[in-house]
Amino acid sequence: MHKHLAGQKYFMQVLQEMEEQLKRRVSFGEVFMKTHTRVDGTFVDQKSQHVGEAYMKMLEERMSEIDKDGPQISGNSSQHSTHRMLSIDEKNEIFFKCTLTDGKGNPFGLGSLVETLNKRRRTESYASSSSTVAQLQEQLQLKMSEQAEQNAKCDEEHRQSQSRIASLEKLVLFIKKKDPELDAYLSSDSTDVEPVTLPTTTHHTSNRHSQPTNHHRSRHQRRQQIRHHTLSLYFSYFV
Repeated sequence: MHKHLAGQKYFMQVLQEMEEQLKRRVSFGEVFMKTHTRVDGTFVDQKSQHVGEAYMKMLEERMSEIDKDGPQISGNSSQHSTHRMLSIDEKNEIFFKCTLTDGKGNPFGLGSLVETLNKRRRTESYASSSSTVAQLQEQLQLKMSEQAEQNAKCDEEHRQSQSRIASLEKLVLFIKKKDPELDAYLSSDSTDVEPVTLPTTTHHTSNRHSQPTNHHRSRHQRRQQIRHHTLSLYFSYFV
């Protein structure tokens, strides 16, 4: 029968109480020594003594190795002290080498502590992974929304452009029907706008009807303005 001094407490509870009291993380070896030694420092049974003494011996050997390497690392005492500290993972690794295991591979002297901590780590790892996936999904959704907005903007600009082109085409068709000369010009291969000249007339001072009236001159000027405006629009869109 496995003897220990944890009473009705779970080993996980003992670990949490020790960490709260010491204000730091504690190793499996520390939990083992806490739950398997009496107040006078003796072990609760021979099996616990075998594991505990093996752990303390290997821990001291490892610390001695670090002490030998310490002066070569730095002459600074604070850095040397930091270098001499073993991490919790290193201490746990040493404890696993010293303790016994059952048929399922569970270490002796810790109950379900290791399994509980492993489950907690897996849960924390899963939660962290889930959080990362959620963040990536949120970023992807944001980029998709931005892309959809950009596509909608481009589609609207294209629609407006097509609408302007269609309106201009209707205008050009209308003007071409009203102005055969402009129709002939736009149908040609030339891209040079030729100046429009007024027809020459023979002036007779004695003939009042030989000169264009103000009304005819005004109509002609309006036609020229419309023609030049249409040509400029046409070349800006189609040429």
